[in-house]
Amino acid sequence: MVDPTTNAFAIESTLGLCASRDSRTVDVGAGACEGILVVADGIGGHCTGWLGARLAVRAIVEPFASPNTKARFVGAADGFPDDWGWAGAMQSREAGAFVYEACAADFGDRAALPHDLAAVFSEIDRVVANVPAHARIHGLLVGCIAATFEGGRVRGAHVGIGRALLLRAGADHFESLVVEHYMHLVFARMTKYNDIDPAQIPPNILVNGLGGLSNMGIGIDRFDVELGAGDLLLLCSRRLDVPEEEVARIARAAVDEGAPLDELARTLERRSAEMFDVSEAHRAQDVAFAIALSQQQR
Repeated sequence: MVDPTTNAFAIESTLGLCASRDSRTVDVGAGACEGILVVADGIGGHCTGWLGARLAVRAIVEPFASPNTKARFVGAADGFPDDWGWAGAMQSREAGAFVYEACAADFGDRAALPHDLAAVFSEIDRVVANVPAHARIHGLLVGCIAATFEGGRVRGAHVGIGRALLLRAGADHFESLVVEHYMHLVFARMTKYNDIDPAQIPPNILVNGLGGLSNMGIGIDRFDVELGAGDLLLLCSRRLDVPEEEVARIARAAVDEGAPLDELARTLERRSAEMFDVSEAHRAQDVAFAIALSQQQR
């Protein structure tokens, strides 16, 4: 029995995956377990981003797993690609599993990884930076957003270009909880480049991620919010192809109608797939997302 005078919340969650650009690999992933949600984007060329995304998601989720709680995964976190690597030197699923286990061994006992998000982000940064020692994969960078839940309290950590969007009960627009680590948005924090004219910085230059935290000095951002009944949190590995204003309208309608979260996730996947016709399919992005809905326990 829950004491009705306390703010006790039940958190319902689901995962989604928009993978519509027809590439050989899906380089984004998401995971969930009791008390944790994470999305990651393996930013790297030559169809190797799946490795970084999988390393990040699994390292964050697995320490929270127990015999009584089953972890859920989608995208790169859920399996290995059948065909990956450089064109003309493609690798198999079995090779992918071998490379992943070799790199993940750098974590040591994954069950002993810290629950503190900033601490585990630092561990992932170290492991991703050492990937070339195992597989001669260079330039791998991982964007990641993770959030832990304790009742209605959400504590999160962020690097890269993901999105953490909060839709308060009754609201029609998202509140953004993070700043994307694009150069034109975080330039003021990059002291070693203070001689550059901000007006000359082109948009959408990624400047931070796991595997390269020390290069730009931006570090790991945190967010900390209290959820109330009916509040919805959306984590995305990067912006969806659907404009965020439309995503908010879709989410608002789903919550108001009492639609299952899984149904909302499928709606977002379908809407993303509709954004580009066949001739422009190359413009679509792979995005993994996670949705959490806070509800008052009865």
